[in-house]
Amino acid sequence: MPMRPIVPAQRATPATGAERARHETTPLLSVHHYRVADVPVLRLSGDIDLATRDTAEAAIAVRQRGPALVLDLAEVDFVGACGITLLVRARRRAEDDGGRFHLACCGPVVRRGLEATGLLGTLRPFDSVAEAVAACSDVPSPRTGK
Repeated sequence: MPMRPIVPAQRATPATGAERARHETTPLLSVHHYRVADVPVLRLSGDIDLATRDTAEAAIAVRQRGPALVLDLAEVDFVGACGITLLVRARRRAEDDGGRFHLACCGPVVRRGLEATGLLGTLRPFDSVAEAVAACSDVPSPRTGK
């Protein structure tokens, strides 16, 4: 199934013509969604920071209406403090609703942010989308073997 893009957050437009033309087409955050084994997967690409928080938060909220959500962060280049807070709140909301929220494919930048805040063990990102999807179902997770 092809991924469907959601409107990306854009950078503030610079004053000069050449810079404006280049930045008008450069999104800070792109959001795509698809399903794997009936589990919604949300792929974020770019930065999760103050400028893109609302876009990321809205995309997560729309997809988090079901019992499970996997957030694919393989293409995330930066996560600011508000991005980390957003991830924690999404996880907490899922747990409060009896659902599951898993991170997948976190690169070194995201892992460093989670580790620096002491949240790596709490959010426990999976190495692949397949592992995260398996953890959302009754299928044993390849990561734990349970």
